Amino acid sequence: MHITLVNMPWASIDFPSLALGILKRRVTDAFPDSRVDVVHANLDYLDWITERAGLTRDEYTFCWDSYFTGYSEWIFSSALYDDPRWRNDEFADLVAGAVPGDMLAKGRHLHALAPEYIASLVGRILADRPDVVGFSTTFAQNSAVLAAARLIKKAAPEVRVVLGGGNCDGPQGAALHRGFPFVDYVNRGEGEVSFTRLLACLRDESSPADIPGLCWRDADGTAHANAMSAAPLPASALVTPDYTDYFEQHAASRAGAMAEPHLVVESSRGCWWGQKHHCTFCGLNGSFMEFRSKSPDRFVDELLAMTERYRVLNVAVADNILDMAYLRSVVPRLAEAECDLRVSYEIKSNMRREQLASLVAAGIHYVQPGIENLSGRVLKLMDKGVTGCQNVRMLRDAESVSLGVVWNYLFGFPDETEEDYESVIDQFPSLHHLAPPNGVTRIAIERFSPYFNRPELGFGDLRPAAHYAVIYDLPEAELRDMAYVFDAAHRGISATQAERLEKAVETWRHEFPRGRLTQCDLTDSVVLTNTRPGFAWRTLRIEEPWETAAFRLLDQPCADDVLLKKLRAGGHDVDAEDVAGLLSRWRTLGLLFEDGGQSVHVVPYAANQDLMRWVTHGGPALVPALRHGPADRSPEAGATTALRCWRERDEQTRARDGIFMGEEPYEDTAVRTVAELVARGTQHVALPGPVVLGRGGSGSDRRAVRGLTHVRELTGHGLSVDWDLDLGGEIGAWRLFSHLYPPRSVAGPDGDAVLEQWRTTFHMNKCGYRRGVGFVEVTDLRHGAQRRVLMRKVNKEKLAALLDGAPVSDFRPRETEAFLTSGLVHRVGSLLWWLPSRITRWPVVG
Repeated sequence: MHITLVNMPWASIDFPSLALGILKRRVTDAFPDSRVDVVHANLDYLDWITERAGLTRDEYTFCWDSYFTGYSEWIFSSALYDDPRWRNDEFADLVAGAVPGDMLAKGRHLHALAPEYIASLVGRILADRPDVVGFSTTFAQNSAVLAAARLIKKAAPEVRVVLGGGNCDGPQGAALHRGFPFVDYVNRGEGEVSFTRLLACLRDESSPADIPGLCWRDADGTAHANAMSAAPLPASALVTPDYTDYFEQHAASRAGAMAEPHLVVESSRGCWWGQKHHCTFCGLNGSFMEFRSKSPDRFVDELLAMTERYRVLNVAVADNILDMAYLRSVVPRLAEAECDLRVSYEIKSNMRREQLASLVAAGIHYVQPGIENLSGRVLKLMDKGVTGCQNVRMLRDAESVSLGVVWNYLFGFPDETEEDYESVIDQFPSLHHLAPPNGVTRIAIERFSPYFNRPELGFGDLRPAAHYAVIYDLPEAELRDMAYVFDAAHRGISATQAERLEKAVETWRHEFPRGRLTQCDLTDSVVLTNTRPGFAWRTLRIEEPWETAAFRLLDQPCADDVLLKKLRAGGHDVDAEDVAGLLSRWRTLGLLFEDGGQSVHVVPYAANQDLMRWVTHGGPALVPALRHGPADRSPEAGATTALRCWRERDEQTRARDGIFMGEEPYEDTAVRTVAELVARGTQHVALPGPVVLGRGGSGSDRRAVRGLTHVRELTGHGLSVDWDLDLGGEIGAWRLFSHLYPPRSVAGPDGDAVLEQWRTTFHMNKCGYRRGVGFVEVTDLRHGAQRRVLMRKVNKEKLAALLDGAPVSDFRPRETEAFLTSGLVHRVGSLLWWLPSRITRWPVVG
């Protein structure tokens, strides 16, 4: 038997299909004599359409993200109904104002070409003569899947067409089967077992009447929908996906130059919070909310084995929520592994700072914590189980540990009021240094959510979203069963207040790259640094003992009367008027967030946040702090041959007492030295003298490499550094070093021009390496376009030697030539030196 599995547009080009990867593994195991192919038509379509109409990554992403407007599904409706102008004008009228004019014009062009693409794709699929073609359909894939399925049955009626995926859950799957007779089978629910049982029935020519959840047709063509299973698959039944086809096709497609590929893994299914308190607007878990997670050892072994097999270190975890037990099992194991992962995970927003820090240490650098709103009253309406102050604490603590946060601001809940938003919006300027929302969105009513299932919660008159009637030629009753998104009368705040919220978030996003607020806790006092445009002050010291105690107590949300009691219990002689006055002053300075009768301070620990920011249009956040002034002239900054260290990189704050940390030996052990400085909380370092290249002599070569190695290591850890560079006669070679933190000066002809270009193009991780299991990955952006280099047979001893500079004589001439040609190793006189920094932190996207 020959089975072809297809992943249609608009699936993301960055990620393989988890569903099809799992099915390929299950079918291969169950039918070892069968042929199983996976066609990544999302990648194929990107190549095909780019040649004919041009399609950028941003445009593809817009299509992928536009599911709730119907834009992406409408594009392929022309192929479904074999009409290149299918309902053009109706759709344009429907999305007027919701889709930008340039994207509507692009959509019309893609819409007209869609029938040609589907015909091309189906011709290539059928040329391989499959017996069964299975489609996974989730969100915006539906019309493209149906278009291809229709043409397959028209051209080859003997081929069995099977649909599965999120769009096939519950009534949706039965409606798809009834409404489109060219679909032979629809698998509803989890398909690992039921799909293989269907294949066995097809092989044996037996009846599928007892396969739970399956929709099928009898000999007369009558549609049947078997009852769905009452219980989800146990975690032990979840299999490791096979992504071989995806990574091969991604490397050969245009996507390879547009986006870094990611692994998609799952450690659990369902939602443990939703089992207890189903968030009122969420429909993501469909028919099965029950939480099941893999054993910790199994998940870690599976994840590391997949990174080794596919040589990919970027990982997206498909779970709806992190299993909290993993904090004591999976997270420590990943932290100990010699594997520099970049993992994204969904978590709950009430996690503590030390827990967030443990995630970062394990390689989990991006989280989606389900923040959704900052009003405690609105969050209660959602049944989120957190407060506004807890959500702000999450944003603050994420900044402290350099953890990227992805979230959206939702509104439109029944019983929310203007006041719920008024007080929060007024406080946004105090939060401009924290990760802003990606956007502001009125909630959509999703199938399977409490708002859909329980009209008494406020949405009683639901209709299939208007775009379904434009895309599909079906009766409204069938659309109601097939739809995932529903229209209802707007609830909650007025359009005027919603517009104010949107503008306030837009301002937040604009100010975020420039805004910074941090603290350095010196035990007897706390020094704050502020660069947020909305507040005029720059540095502040909190040094009164009771005020310092109050600031530390407000690390956690606290009511005013509780704060007073705790201060008095700590031996501080203060009264309610003292506390009220202090809180009023701190509110004016933008240090607090208040909600629901509680306050929490909004000041992250200093972690050079402005170096770690990357704005959404795809570039570094260029901040004034990169424009170095003269060398520091603090009392401690006299002539020295040692490294000088500070707790803060801001020049004004460095002049404050207690910020200077002292001196450290400047030795040829930079990798170890810098790691120790990071552990002590160092944020800024000054080298004792210039780095001079091209002088000649083994002693000067070693001194130059010592300086370069310190700068490389400091850069990789996100520390700023004062240093001066003399490139000798190689001024044109500065781009090789342009991934290093910019020096204060560059000696030589055109040195000032080189320095200005260096400063304006510098960003974190411009050229860096990561360790994998059995390989090293280098990402290089020094020369514009991204270059990804995989070193598959890495001699760890040689790489370790190159990190601190190794004698040329230790390598064969051919090895030396290969090193230098790669642009990843530089020759400094008699030494070879490794250029890329090890990537230990990732930019926070704003």
